[in-house]
Amino acid sequence: MSGRPFTIVGAVVAVLALVIFIFIGSRSGQVASSISGTGGQKAVIVAARDIAIRVPLTAADVKVIKVDAAAVPPLAFDKVDQLKGLIPVVGISKDQMLTSNLLVTSSDQVTGAQAAFLPIPKGFVALTIPTGEQQGVAGFIQPGDYIAIQAVIGRGLFQNTRTIFTQVHVLRTGVAAVTTAPAQNGKPAPAPTPSAGISSSLTIVVTQCQAEFLNWFLANGAIKYTLESYKDYSPKDVAVDTSCPNVDAAGGVSVNQINQRYPGLLTT
Repeated sequence: MSGRPFTIVGAVVAVLALVIFIFIGSRSGQVASSISGTGGQKAVIVAARDIAIRVPLTAADVKVIKVDAAAVPPLAFDKVDQLKGLIPVVGISKDQMLTSNLLVTSSDQVTGAQAAFLPIPKGFVALTIPTGEQQGVAGFIQPGDYIAIQAVIGRGLFQNTRTIFTQVHVLRTGVAAVTTAPAQNGKPAPAPTPSAGISSSLTIVVTQCQAEFLNWFLANGAIKYTLESYKDYSPKDVAVDTSCPNVDAAGGVSVNQINQRYPGLLTT
């Protein structure tokens, strides 16, 4: 009997300890929940669509979403105005978060390795056209630029010129190989290597219909290029061209098609 009071006291202490443990646990959970929710949601800028390299951003290219503050990287943007005129140094995918390490202020700052395949948009083709110093803006045309193309027709006293395409996307530039000396003293000549300097060709993005027109002008006249300001870039290869949605839509080009599309150009 003498030990019974101690048993009752022990039971009371145990119950109190359990109550205190539960109370402390619930308070810790509330504190942790409060801490984790301190940042809440934060606005960030993501790509509203796939964005090509070297094309200045516009308001239509981006959108604002809310994410957990803990998921926002240090270099992220939170206002659309912060990206006005900035230029991607890499291709950016739709819904990808935009950060300052992906963007520069001038297209001259864009460098880096090229992709292993040509990024030709759906419904378009790549066409290689000749260029040179005077024909191609003294070699300043670079991959990612947009150019306007003029056709020059006529072999008489006067020639007619007209701009036939604008906002043409340049995918690649090519350089002629160096001419090597013949083998001497039984040693083979070194293999040709690309030379530095003026590009000899431009690989551009066009529809198959545009490719036919360009080939017609190359065969029957000449073409020249002007380099558009990067501030005026307005890509036309971001959506399928309904007038020529695929290669099967091309129907050939003859003098009749040239006269219909460019009236007066062939008049001498």
